[in-house]
Amino acid sequence: MKKILLTLPLVFATSTIAHAADNATFSHFYGGLKLGSSSFGDLGSGVTDVTDVDDSAFSWGVFAGIQALPWLAFELGYHNLGEIDLKDVSGSYDAQALTFTAKASYEVAEKVSIFGKMGTQAYEWNANGDNVREDEKNWSPHLGAGLEYQFANNWSGTFEYTWYDDIGGPDVNYFGISAIYHWK
Repeated sequence: MKKILLTLPLVFATSTIAHAADNATFSHFYGGLKLGSSSFGDLGSGVTDVTDVDDSAFSWGVFAGIQALPWLAFELGYHNLGEIDLKDVSGSYDAQALTFTAKASYEVAEKVSIFGKMGTQAYEWNANGDNVREDEKNWSPHLGAGLEYQFANNWSGTFEYTWYDDIGGPDVNYFGISAIYHWK
């Protein structure tokens, strides 16, 4: 009887290790392209007292990541947040960012996951106009959430929202879709 009681933990540990080895395929690399729209927050009274702003801009980006755990991935990406034009005067505001992101996922149904992400970015913004030439390079945080659907063996797509904090003054809100290829 003692041998059986001593053997049970060993059998349990062995089966757990074997099960973990079967699920080890979660670790893989992926890459993707994102397209969407960015809206820029308050540009400050120095701008808005003088003119209106075309608040929405086409935005795009590329990214690569590693799925480190079944629920956790890390991404490196480039995001062109777009360019907005001033309406009544000559000028524009554009921004871009190099992003570093941790992404946590939870599968809610077969092939469907929700995710949240947080990270930081090295950004650059430029203000161009009559007698105005300003730019800034700095760091700030970002947060995001979305829905991911695996529509083929190595392909998935997302719908997401990301909030970029203080990109040279205004916050930037991004809504978009992504196509992602997974190397498994």
